[in-house]
Amino acid sequence: MKKLFFILIILSVLFSSGCGSFKKTSLNFAVEMNDHAAAAYVAEANKLYGKYGIKVGAFYQYATGMELAAALSRGDINVGYVCVIPAIIAYSRGVPIKIVSLTHEYGYELVTSKDIANVEDLNGAEVTCPGAGSAANFVMRLVEEKYGVKFKVLRTKPMEEITLMEKGAVKAAFVPEHYASILHSKGFKLLLRSQDVFPQMPGSCVVVKDNIISKNPKLVKNIIKVTNIATAFVNSNRSKAVEIVANHLNCDDSTIRYSMNNLLYTTKINKSAIQKEIDTLAKWGYIKKFNVDEILWQEN
Repeated sequence: MKKLFFILIILSVLFSSGCGSFKKTSLNFAVEMNDHAAAAYVAEANKLYGKYGIKVGAFYQYATGMELAAALSRGDINVGYVCVIPAIIAYSRGVPIKIVSLTHEYGYELVTSKDIANVEDLNGAEVTCPGAGSAANFVMRLVEEKYGVKFKVLRTKPMEEITLMEKGAVKAAFVPEHYASILHSKGFKLLLRSQDVFPQMPGSCVVVKDNIISKNPKLVKNIIKVTNIATAFVNSNRSKAVEIVANHLNCDDSTIRYSMNNLLYTTKINKSAIQKEIDTLAKWGYIKKFNVDEILWQEN
């Protein structure tokens, strides 16, 4: 009887502590605070994560992709909806992540005051742009190469770029959506879009930490499934998606609708385009070159 009692006590401790398979994995999610993460906002609003057995422990928002990448490095989060460029840079620096899905193409603009007629007018001018590891910076460098210009760069976060433009401190900003559309709504000009310098540019993606993938690949497949469903909703129920995203971003519906129409929401991974991003970053000395297959999760 004493032996049986002891066994029952041990089993009770195991169940109560959630050891082994008895505990449902809780994941911390994060997004960039813009409409690139529309699929994540829709999935949360429509309770898709819970429907597919994904327990969300936290849902963080970061001002930039570099901040989100840093959180991945620290281990604060397990799943990130993040721009592809900072994801590539984070992986190249040893952050154990894999891209499991795309979320959109494009989504970065050069916004200027109305008196700027073309890119060449900005040669030698001061422009604002997020950090050197951002997708907006990637587009800026491509613009410099294509048009043979050189900018003086003031590094700022997207919301600060809006303030500087409104004050007239600068005449141009390389900025992600939806911030570009906010500036447009204030009377500024969308002079150039990312697709003008990089057709089919992969914009943002879903990354998952390697330890989650190795421990629970079925869970990762469900994250992909939820992202696919949410993306289909974004494309087929645009008015409702706009409402959801606008609510999350505390922005008016008309600006968000205009912004979302500047993105192509898709989950399809374009390997050759991501490889082009890797090769370009390596050419500039940001990273060491690697094969795109290293950063992609190959679903079994």
